[in-house]
Amino acid sequence: MRRGPISALALVVVLATPTVALAQDAEGGASTEAAASDAGETEGDVEETPDEDGPITEEIDVTRLDVERLPPEAIEITRDLYSHGFFIEGWIGGRGFVGGVGDISSPGLFANLGIGLEIFRFLYLKLAFEGSLHETNAPPPPSPTVFELLSALVELKLQFNISTRVALWLQGEFGGSLAFGDILPIYGVQGADEVGLMYGGSAGFDWHLYNRHYSFGFLGGARVFSGLETIDGDISLGIHGALYLRYVF
Repeated sequence: MRRGPISALALVVVLATPTVALAQDAEGGASTEAAASDAGETEGDVEETPDEDGPITEEIDVTRLDVERLPPEAIEITRDLYSHGFFIEGWIGGRGFVGGVGDISSPGLFANLGIGLEIFRFLYLKLAFEGSLHETNAPPPPSPTVFELLSALVELKLQFNISTRVALWLQGEFGGSLAFGDILPIYGVQGADEVGLMYGGSAGFDWHLYNRHYSFGFLGGARVFSGLETIDGDISLGIHGALYLRYVF
């Protein structure tokens, strides 16, 4: 009768053992299914990688995003990309005279402003107004003073385009001029107070910016001023040099 409690305890253990095993099997199956599910999700997120032995290639995507990633194609810059037609041009520089009024005056400030039209790529027509300011340097009397020379002229230019940006040009100029002030007749310059004929030419160098509208350069030239002839028949030859800026609309 002493073995009664021990036998009962052994019976309980024997009966409980299958239940615990079933519970452990159930938990193991659930864990296995969860692991399999996680593994499937992980495999779905992984992108396929190219074979290490073969080259990596990417098909061309025609979407906007892919086009923006592609390197831009180089555009050849030509004079066809520049603006052509009407233009405005300004000069600033200096002018002096040889002979005539050059014997009684000093070189002075010179400016030219005009508007023109590019008729062809090599031919330009321009209407301009210009002026220069000079100081007399003859022995007194009278005392040294200044006189202004204003002109209106037509310019016809031939331009030789050396490259996309560089050009050389040559132009003829024709117009009329008028001197302001009463000092020149005192020195015997005939017709100084009347509009006189003016003609000559200029040559220059042009540099076009990488911009459709702007170019600049430098120039030099000479003009005969028939209205500034002295009393002894000496003709006034004006020599000018300037920098210029052109804007084409």
